[in-house]
Amino acid sequence: MLPPAIWESKEVRDAVAAESPGAVVAIARKAHGLRQDELGTLAGFSQSAISRLEAGSNIAYDMRVLRTLQRLLGIPAHLLGLTDRTVPMRSGEARSLGAGGLEALANDLVVGMEGKALMALCASAVFGTGNSNGVMTGDAVSQLLVLRRIVNDAHNWRGTGALMPAVRNMYDFIDVLRRNARGDVRRRLLGTGAMYAEFYGWLHEEIGDMRGAAAWTSRALEQGQAADDRDVVAYCYVRMSQLAEVDGDDDRVIGLARAAQRETGLSPIVRAMALRQEARGLARAGQDACMPRFDLAQSLVLNAERPQTDEYSIGYCFTELHVQMQRAASMVDLADHQRAINAYTELMPRWGSICQWEQGVHTARLAYAHAANGDVEQAVDFGFAALDLARATGSQLIVHELDRLDPWSATPAIAELAAEVSQLR
Repeated sequence: MLPPAIWESKEVRDAVAAESPGAVVAIARKAHGLRQDELGTLAGFSQSAISRLEAGSNIAYDMRVLRTLQRLLGIPAHLLGLTDRTVPMRSGEARSLGAGGLEALANDLVVGMEGKALMALCASAVFGTGNSNGVMTGDAVSQLLVLRRIVNDAHNWRGTGALMPAVRNMYDFIDVLRRNARGDVRRRLLGTGAMYAEFYGWLHEEIGDMRGAAAWTSRALEQGQAADDRDVVAYCYVRMSQLAEVDGDDDRVIGLARAAQRETGLSPIVRAMALRQEARGLARAGQDACMPRFDLAQSLVLNAERPQTDEYSIGYCFTELHVQMQRAASMVDLADHQRAINAYTELMPRWGSICQWEQGVHTARLAYAHAANGDVEQAVDFGFAALDLARATGSQLIVHELDRLDPWSATPAIAELAAEVSQLR
């Protein structure tokens, strides 16, 4: 951690007075002796993104970006306009490849600088610095959950391919720790590992590897059950339901979402996610009964108390907007296309608060709604917007949605769009 005098300096005070969080980040980065590309590697951003942020571009006012950098650099939250309680990471320690005998382990598990940086953070969080006896620190599991959240946030801006090796390496690291732990620490590591396994399954789905997605989601379910973590278990059922949606098996979509809801002691957010998924299944089956489920899910989200912590928890970024977006998507499934267009249009000013792959999926669904409603010109516009997001994220989920425009491929513009989409498969 940096000395308190840094934050009391005239340079920092001037940056705060000028409402320039990018300048505060630059000061902290330099104080840690990090180059822009090194900070970008640790945070999951490009060097150019860090440069733009420090220069005062719009990215300097994105709360999610600032939260990640605040944790890594240990910046007092209020200096960046972040007022809630935070748990900063030991960013100075993150520059070495682990403590004690972990460097060899990191080299064995990791390929590429991004993975090495994340492994360094893992080692630093679990063992601290200068610890050669391999004893875990008291808050090791908590810090691993903070890292899980950082990786999740990075997924909003990084391509899936760049994250997959790092996430797998982090899972393997935690699995080694779990096998050598005992008692409650072992149980907590099981649950934490399950959260990494589930995310790894999600990344497989994004690149179109459904077999890998199913295998890793099943592994996460087993570990969640072994850890007796009901939120993890329920969410794995939700994920299995989403995989069944890709297969077009509406009965399994509904059944697995209901299995999630039968778990006891769920957080309101996880229960809302399960209700939303059940509603999706009902809509796909053509049942208007989906709408009361969306209503209940929205109520749960709006009334949920969220813990003030930087640790990852399932659904920490799940909001009422996610429910509303899926409600609009379900109107498309019910062939109520004009109503879906109206709902999406009303929500559009808020789309920037959801991650890019999800924006792409809903943009593609909106394109389909316009085509089905007879407005092919608008469908083309939204289709190409979704295509841009598919290229930026590498998400096959967006590509799958754009494939639904094939019935209109006789239209030259749709044919051109389809040809460009085919290049992403």
